[in-house]
Amino acid sequence: MVRTRALALLALALMLGAGLRFYRLGTAELSADEAASWAGAAAPDLRTVVERQRSLDPGKLALYDAALHGWIRLGGDGAGSMRAFSAVLGTLAIALVFAATRELMLDLGGAALIRRAEVGGALAALIAAVNLTLIDQGRTVRMYPLTLTLELLQIICLLRAVSIRARGPGRAASLAGIAVFSALAIASNFTAALLIAAEAMWLGWATVCSRVGARARATNELHLLSPALALCAGIALLGPMAPMAGRTSIVVVHAGVLNWSHLRPPSWPLEMLRSASGKAPFMLLLPLAIYGGWRMARDGAGAALGFVLWWMLAPMALVMAVSYAFTPFEEMRYVISSVAAFFILAGIGLAEIDDARLRLGLLVLIVALSLDHVRRDFIKPRYVQWREATALALAAAPPGGTIAVEPDYAVNVVRYYLPPNRRASVEAAGGQCDMRQRVLILSGAQLLAPAQLAALKNCDPLVVGQLRLVEVRKR
Repeated sequence: MVRTRALALLALALMLGAGLRFYRLGTAELSADEAASWAGAAAPDLRTVVERQRSLDPGKLALYDAALHGWIRLGGDGAGSMRAFSAVLGTLAIALVFAATRELMLDLGGAALIRRAEVGGALAALIAAVNLTLIDQGRTVRMYPLTLTLELLQIICLLRAVSIRARGPGRAASLAGIAVFSALAIASNFTAALLIAAEAMWLGWATVCSRVGARARATNELHLLSPALALCAGIALLGPMAPMAGRTSIVVVHAGVLNWSHLRPPSWPLEMLRSASGKAPFMLLLPLAIYGGWRMARDGAGAALGFVLWWMLAPMALVMAVSYAFTPFEEMRYVISSVAAFFILAGIGLAEIDDARLRLGLLVLIVALSLDHVRRDFIKPRYVQWREATALALAAAPPGGTIAVEPDYAVNVVRYYLPPNRRASVEAAGGQCDMRQRVLILSGAQLLAPAQLAALKNCDPLVVGQLRLVEVRKR
């Protein structure tokens, strides 16, 4: 009965999640960030994909670009087609949230916690399925759904490997999975290293607890050394690329690529979880997560609680440490796996409510509030009208003239909406007045210094058209 209920909830989560992620995928126009992914992945061969990625989208390796390159070869480079790759990964992540919760509670919490493991996992999957933040990521041509999917796969392998139940070929496969998925997750985005660091911290904490104190009983039967070695093996797999990746990251920071970010207050982790959950759903999810953690501690699942707390809190703490010590770095998408851990705690808390009517009522309320959050976001267009602006600029540009774009990073989205034979005529405005014949596509005016904005408008004083968040100008 418990498993049937859990599988029914999981099926509902997958249907809702897939529907929300695939709904009218091609309606919104490509963003400047998505166009950077397209520009790299649309290269004619994998070698060119890797070369382009280093300049177009630094701060990661070319794993996502290579995967998207293969997807484009199969389905084309239409906005809806490219976003479908993320939608598939986002739907898969829903199932992986269920699997990660189940492994967490069975491998670290004890086999007696079957309701908490399976029903809690299904509830966590349903929360993730209707969450706007995860839906947005699953509808965007960026690497974050791939990174989250690989992180969840790695976590599942780690939980299986540390369990005392793990023996023989299954445990060897889990150890290999830790190494492989650790390397792939970091290759997808360097911020996955935050999760690897959190897991290393938990392994150290569990090792100490297995030797001293009242917590020893909860951890002294876990396999800890071999998973730690598997984490090291995953890092070693990236060894040949580490020097290049390190240099790239330093260059990116010095070049000011992260200058758009700003330092957040110490309350940022709580504010981030609130923003990721939605204001109204968060008012229910936070108490449920606290209740779930309390029940886990009370019922002898201290090892499971310790793991999920390290998973959730350590990446956020590391991001804040980097931000305060070096450069602002506190962005939700860099710690998206922590959001998944928060949903897992909330799902476990909801499963622990003994009153079935209260549990159902809270679930319906969370889903309704989350879906309303999604509905309001879907009906309010916020994307820049790059396609219309590009068409206006193309019509207004003189023969052989240049189409300049401000901000510079939006060059590729204009190229995306131009015919292939005109893409070479697009260049970054660079915030400068160019006396050659040109048309200017101007967006993000609020991010420019007043003097710089005034100079651009004086250089191209005639407004060809004003659209949502962008305008086209010429002299």
